[in-house]
Amino acid sequence: MTDQPRTVAQGFLTAMKSAGVDWIFANAGTDFAPVIEAMAALGSEADVSAPHPVEVLHETVAVAMAHGYYLMTGRPQCVMVHVNVGAANSLLGVINAARGNVPVLFVSGRTPITERGRLGSRDVPIHWGQEMFDQGGMLREFVKWDNELRAGEQIVDQVGRALAISEAQPKGPVYLSLPREVLAEPLPEEFEPVGGPPVVPTDPYPDPNAIAAAAQLLAEAEQPLIITSGGGEELFSVLGDFAEQFAIPVVQFWRTSPAISTDHPMYGGEHPRPLLGEADVVLVLDTMVPWMPQHMALREGARVIEIGPDPLFAGVPVRSFPADLVITSTPEIAISELGAALHASGHADNPVTAARRAALVPRLNAARAAEIARADRPGGSPMTPEFMSRTLSDVAGPEATIVNELGLATGVMDFTRHDSIFSPPISGGLGWGGGAALGAKLARPDRLVIWATGDGSYVFSNPPACHHAAASLGLGMLTVVADNRVWNAVRRSTMAVYPKGAAAGAEHVPLSSLEPAPDYPKLVEAYGGHGTHVEDPDELRPAFERGVEMARAGRQALVSVHVSYTDVPFH
Repeated sequence: MTDQPRTVAQGFLTAMKSAGVDWIFANAGTDFAPVIEAMAALGSEADVSAPHPVEVLHETVAVAMAHGYYLMTGRPQCVMVHVNVGAANSLLGVINAARGNVPVLFVSGRTPITERGRLGSRDVPIHWGQEMFDQGGMLREFVKWDNELRAGEQIVDQVGRALAISEAQPKGPVYLSLPREVLAEPLPEEFEPVGGPPVVPTDPYPDPNAIAAAAQLLAEAEQPLIITSGGGEELFSVLGDFAEQFAIPVVQFWRTSPAISTDHPMYGGEHPRPLLGEADVVLVLDTMVPWMPQHMALREGARVIEIGPDPLFAGVPVRSFPADLVITSTPEIAISELGAALHASGHADNPVTAARRAALVPRLNAARAAEIARADRPGGSPMTPEFMSRTLSDVAGPEATIVNELGLATGVMDFTRHDSIFSPPISGGLGWGGGAALGAKLARPDRLVIWATGDGSYVFSNPPACHHAAASLGLGMLTVVADNRVWNAVRRSTMAVYPKGAAAGAEHVPLSSLEPAPDYPKLVEAYGGHGTHVEDPDELRPAFERGVEMARAGRQALVSVHVSYTDVPFH
């Protein structure tokens, strides 16, 4: 390879690498020809001059891998797919990234524009069938920025701009489409292929007057409450101390990652209902759905403070949660500022705070102990999800990272680090977990990563594509499939809406069965892994221990567990 990239495709690769992108999770098509040629031209310099390519057998897995890699590292990566059809397959993953505020540089080809006469012009029939008037239109509602590259010499600027916008608050995916002829064009001799890291705008800083008003509300509150869904390293590092000092319980409703340790004295569990009706001030941290308004009521006269980079969630058409004070800020910055304001007023040491702490600590501890105690009983055969989940928590230990997609009863598990568990955003795009776990493991090869999934979510994840990626990358990972043989979310929703309806009395609820259940272990065995199925609760711990041992040794393992299901709604 010469010192300077000679084509736009080569410039694309070097621009991404200089901007900090280390991986391209790709599912290729005919539009990739200039990119593949550019990768080959890099030869032995590929590791230093371009992101490392990963061949992924399905687009949803590719996007989820970038999602999981970001969750573990905080660094956005590239996903590249084939024109409109690849983008269509990727849309579910893009929706998940958008709702999870995860930055991804999402790139697709664009069918060749010209019919003849240029390098890269159309040469197969699909190049007519795959053309669209507006390819970006299918993605536009869920990306922060999109563009089609028309002038090859703009490639460095376009990559830098895309990444900067994706990492600006509120974060999210961006989209760049690349016509084949443009990728194949030669670059000017004076082209500068290195753009460097993107210049990302600073995080929004809260209005000092708003912080003072929020601090006053919290100082005057008798029973304040914090509700948050997401966490992250920065929020985790400040929220625990804040909650302890000012004796404010923290509930993680629909937790996507830990914001506070489950062994913290102010950890209030996963469900708002027990504390929400008592709270006179509710502090909501960047949470689209802090409670279920149809099933959970605020205390009369309660005041609500909402904090987030986009505290109104402007991308959601209907959202009418009440708020008395709305502050634009990242949660970790706002919590730090609130802590300073409350300390200045002496709130941490006053008698009201001390009395609240004395009452809350034993109550919260007792509630969690009771929940865990129920998980100690297997509940017969099939065993309960709580028993399976608690056993997995004990076997995995505090150093593991669990990527969970509707597979676990997380309320009975221990999560003591900011990266102990990752769960999907509330977008509900099934099939996220396998790719996200692979991305997390790729980011931290030394970490025990466990992919826990419901059987329905496992089917949606394109299991062969997931196990192929693990095998091709040499990633030892334990997969746990909760095999309840029913679309439980569908069944529970039906029971919640029609508790005394015809479906509730039916022997088989329509459109909710996953029977016949396949032999899940054979799917991982097809890629050289070890699989086992567990029915007997006494065999569960040894099966998990064997799976963990194999994963730590660099081999894939899968344990499917026959569990019961419940019609109790999550709210």
